[in-house]
Amino acid sequence: MKKEIIYPIRINKYLAYNNFCTRREADEIIKSGRVKVNGKVAALGYKVLEKDEVAVEKDIRKNKKLVYLAYNKPRGIVTHSPQEVEKIIEDIFKFSQKVFPVGRLDKDSYGLIILTNDGRVTDRLLNPDHYHEKEYIVKVDRAISPGFIKNMA
Repeated sequence: MKKEIIYPIRINKYLAYNNFCTRREADEIIKSGRVKVNGKVAALGYKVLEKDEVAVEKDIRKNKKLVYLAYNKPRGIVTHSPQEVEKIIEDIFKFSQKVFPVGRLDKDSYGLIILTNDGRVTDRLLNPDHYHEKEYIVKVDRAISPGFIKNMA
């Protein structure tokens, strides 16, 4: 379900909400002078009104090869923010383009993680506005009491 846009809205957020690109990508396109609002070059922070006509001179998405990878992360590798000598996915998973993990898996966890360079897909999967049920299988080293389950809930 597409989120309703509340105007006025910052130009980068407007482009992201309309699935043109991510906000960060929009900032770069705006800085390059390729975004126009009502025929005038837009600046960072410009606010768009509902009646405004927004145009991007050159669609950069055609030049960007989108990458989606499924990776079985082993234990001992962190997905984000490594501490000192910890290994991060980027250290062991070499790819020709910059890709980043969609979500996180703890250092001691293993399993499927998606890597991509598509920020729009990342937002669709991780943003709480787009509810996605998640299921985890957890092994524990002792019996779980009803009180523990109640507290966890």
